[in-house]
Amino acid sequence: MKIDLQDAAQTALDNNVALNETGDSRFTLSGGKEELSLSFPNMQSSIAGSGLTKNLTLVLDVFNPQKTNEILFVRFTAKGAAKTMELDAVLFPNLNARAAFALSLLDGQLFFPPLAPGTLKRHVIGDGMRPEDVDAMQIGLRKGYAQNRSFVIRQAYFTDEAVEIPAADGVTVDILGQWKQKEWPGKTKSPAALRNRLQEEITEHSGMYPNSMNALGGAKDKQFEPSGFFRTEKRDGRWHLVDPGGHEFFSLGVFGVYPGEPGWIRGVENQFTWLPDPAGAYAPAYSKAKDLELFRRKFGGMFPDDTLLFSPAVANLIRAFGDRWYTQWASLTNARLHSWAVNTLSMFSDPAFITYSKIPYVIMLGGYPVTSKRVFREFPDVFSPEYTALCEAFGVQLARHAQDPMLIGYFLNNEPTWGFIQDLNLAEKLLETGEQTYSKDALIRFLRERYPTIQHLNDAWRLSLKSFEDLRAPLRNVSAYSASAAQDLRDFTGVMIDRYASLPAQYARQSAPNHLNLGMRFAAMNNKALLESSRHFDVFSFNCYQASPESVLNKLAETLDMPMLVEEFHFGALDAGLPSPSLFQVAGQQERGEAYARYVQSAASHPNAVGVHYFAYNDQPLWGRYDGENYQFGFVDICNMPYQPFVEQVKATNSAIYDIVHGRGKRLGGQTIRV
Repeated sequence: MKIDLQDAAQTALDNNVALNETGDSRFTLSGGKEELSLSFPNMQSSIAGSGLTKNLTLVLDVFNPQKTNEILFVRFTAKGAAKTMELDAVLFPNLNARAAFALSLLDGQLFFPPLAPGTLKRHVIGDGMRPEDVDAMQIGLRKGYAQNRSFVIRQAYFTDEAVEIPAADGVTVDILGQWKQKEWPGKTKSPAALRNRLQEEITEHSGMYPNSMNALGGAKDKQFEPSGFFRTEKRDGRWHLVDPGGHEFFSLGVFGVYPGEPGWIRGVENQFTWLPDPAGAYAPAYSKAKDLELFRRKFGGMFPDDTLLFSPAVANLIRAFGDRWYTQWASLTNARLHSWAVNTLSMFSDPAFITYSKIPYVIMLGGYPVTSKRVFREFPDVFSPEYTALCEAFGVQLARHAQDPMLIGYFLNNEPTWGFIQDLNLAEKLLETGEQTYSKDALIRFLRERYPTIQHLNDAWRLSLKSFEDLRAPLRNVSAYSASAAQDLRDFTGVMIDRYASLPAQYARQSAPNHLNLGMRFAAMNNKALLESSRHFDVFSFNCYQASPESVLNKLAETLDMPMLVEEFHFGALDAGLPSPSLFQVAGQQERGEAYARYVQSAASHPNAVGVHYFAYNDQPLWGRYDGENYQFGFVDICNMPYQPFVEQVKATNSAIYDIVHGRGKRLGGQTIRV
């Protein structure tokens, strides 16, 4: 079955979109930076009465003529516009691509669906919808970078047959892993130029922190009681990190300090000018998906674990230094980081380099406990004996670090994907399925304690159940039944989240009582219970992709009197060699450095902030890392060359950080402008 959508399309005039049928193209949409979309208002009838089912796949053959990535989205709206779900895929510039969106994804259980050749990173946005509830659909581009944009839809249809994904045409990656079709200041011109520049730089850095810092990057002139480990202390209304020797320590970290990001090549091998033999001299440039902790956390099972990834950055180091590539990289990088006054190796930095560098570090614990039965996405059945056993085993991995004074602390988890949903009601998710779990048992006990009889519950929730056991049968959208139902389910969601955080924290502390629990690196504070779970942490960590973290720090400080760590931020630009400028775009490399200065100085001036960690050290590969993300944001590019205007400002800012912390330094003026 193949159902064409041409006749169902209507121009989305409210989005200022021009629609033209041209030559071999079905639709060409054009407009400005804002969203561009076509609307399909009557989906159930527009596909010839067959009805939408989860076995269908929406297939879009598209062309992105921009010079930047664009995000193609499909937005489904339920009857009565009560709920929407969005599926998206990132399109590479100037290439034809086929994007396939399986309607089975509408259940919302996957936040990151599998990649397909020719497209980049994908998302599922929303907490779930049944295909039979879909009433309308939009297809379009999200807000982009250029003032004038267009894209071409050559075909748009539903099918219940297997979808073949053709290889993207053209060659876009040069021999060094750079974008072949683009020029920019600092682009490395040849393997010989790469080799010469890196070998020359080996002797350029002193590898010393500035005079204001001690050997660990702490403040020489601020003394606390030494404990032999990193700890926190509140003094004179301000929270501080204290290093093992008792010196104040403001953590200036960089995420992912390793030789180079492994990149996606599966299905896009034809895009590369050169891919070396995986078994030859360049074998260290290859890795398998299963070997990457971030892949295992969010992408395990979505494509084969032995999927081969390739790092052009590592290949370039081998090209420059031969068999000594790792030791030369480590020496060079250690000198750079000390010169730039970076005093913390943040998450997923190379373990061998951590040992070599003698720079304080933080770690992410591996394999956050996830039970065989799940509530929603990776949220586990937290009341099950299985969860307790997994948490106990999870904490044991810290034992090997228990006596290491260079370890600042550990993160329990990283951006749990269930936390991306605004006000997600996990207890309501328990009731939506007929699957029996320990958490559903706990919910029923919780409700029995609140309501003496089933009639009391029926009156409060506007139900007609015969017994509490009837709650084991599927019930949908229960929060909409009454205010009492909504409140009860919110309250039990809080109970679940608290247990989600408390058990791993308890067992981790047993293994490493002297180290700091740094929390879960929440990407969004979308549920009150997430904040309340902070009572199990020593430091509250969060990611903040804004011009300044000040407003978030202020908001958190209204309810949390504890030290806070900004664990991710960055700035990117389109004046360098990637088609996506990251989550916060500024005008260029100079503006990146200035944005860094304002951000870090803003955090250092706040009484709750004890550090900021930048994401990340390396630019990402042109065709994306394991999840298809290809951002320009690094300290260094794919050839391991620093972005000089950026790192010079990093060095100046970091070197004077304790003057800012103590209120005697001058902050950079002006504003960070998002473009």
